[in-house]
Amino acid sequence: MSRPSVTEYRRPVSLDEAWRHIADGDPAVRLLSGGSDLAISAPPEVTTLVDIGGVLDADIEADDEGSVQIGAGATLTAILEHPDLSSHARGVIPEMMVHVGNPLLRNFATIGGHLARGRLSDVVPVLIALDAEVMLYRDGSTARMALSDYLTDHHNDTPHILTGVRLSGLPDRSAAAFHRISRTAFDFPILNACCRIDASGDRIDQIRIVCGATPQVFERARQAEASLASGGLSTDSIREASRLARGEIQTGSGWVATAEYRSHLVEVLVTRCLETAVERLSP
Repeated sequence: MSRPSVTEYRRPVSLDEAWRHIADGDPAVRLLSGGSDLAISAPPEVTTLVDIGGVLDADIEADDEGSVQIGAGATLTAILEHPDLSSHARGVIPEMMVHVGNPLLRNFATIGGHLARGRLSDVVPVLIALDAEVMLYRDGSTARMALSDYLTDHHNDTPHILTGVRLSGLPDRSAAAFHRISRTAFDFPILNACCRIDASGDRIDQIRIVCGATPQVFERARQAEASLASGGLSTDSIREASRLARGEIQTGSGWVATAEYRSHLVEVLVTRCLETAVERLSP
């Protein structure tokens, strides 16, 4: 697709050089990683592209404790197909990733670019449910923070380079599930949800209930989480938690769905995710 407004293309050889191009926050300068987002919706004010594909790590590495480090240059296809990520939380990452765009887009879209744009995504609720962290480079130093803080505190609105994503190891009895509703297979979701349960024997250690496309990028249902943590994983407890999630997740109307319909979907999808996660926890 032609971009007549773009007049300069730069390909730095280091993160420090890339930083110098974006440090002043000039809106005419935009980082380029995989390029899938810019190819579709480059803002008209962008005149300079800074291609950081050559300086971003694209490796995916797991350690002995089950943590997984994902370089920001890793494509969505690489994440979908990586064996360590296929088994993480009983397979929730590939379960979600097959719904992101199409195979051609996943082949060149990178996880760093996908998260840095801070927009509606099927990826975000799953990574939030998995307590993902991101690594950011600014002016010679690297910081690590929760993805939830990165998105809600608007760090992605200030100059930075997202260099990696980290998933912590999970206990043996940990399972997550993802569900979405859209008009067609390749449409953006009307609503999506991911739930994760960590357990030790009969005790519930952690619960995450996250909805996205509300149309907010994500929101946690903390009251519903607390209800399940105290009430257990029975059918009645799951129904009550899903009802609470419907009440606390704030939804809005748009051209794809009304707020009322999205609220209904919160209850439906949270129920499905919790039931699937509980089934996956079974021996």
